[in-house]
Amino acid sequence: MNAVNAVLQFRRRMRRADRPAAAAVAIGNLLLLAALAAIAVGLVPGFEPDTRERESAAQKQAGRVFGYWLAGGLLVFASLGMTRALFTHVTTMLAPPAALILILASRM
Repeated sequence: MNAVNAVLQFRRRMRRADRPAAAAVAIGNLLLLAALAAIAVGLVPGFEPDTRERESAAQKQAGRVFGYWLAGGLLVFASLGMTRALFTHVTTMLAPPAALILILASRM
């Protein structure tokens, strides 16, 4: 019974921390997206693609990190009941790439 109470208390503390966590999640996600974009296009020293294969590998690695980070955040925030952080995570992970794609598509 004590273990159940400890879990419930932990979950209540996490839900109270939802608002400040959402701000930290937004900042962290935007920084991660900027870093992944820089890696995917070869702007980061050490990740400059000198061949087509290395360029493809860098893009695949950035995509893999993006997918795992998105899925991991969904799992963690949903299981902790942090709805504000969950929606912030989804929004900041999906809206900037979608906006970039729309901007690039409109210029064609």
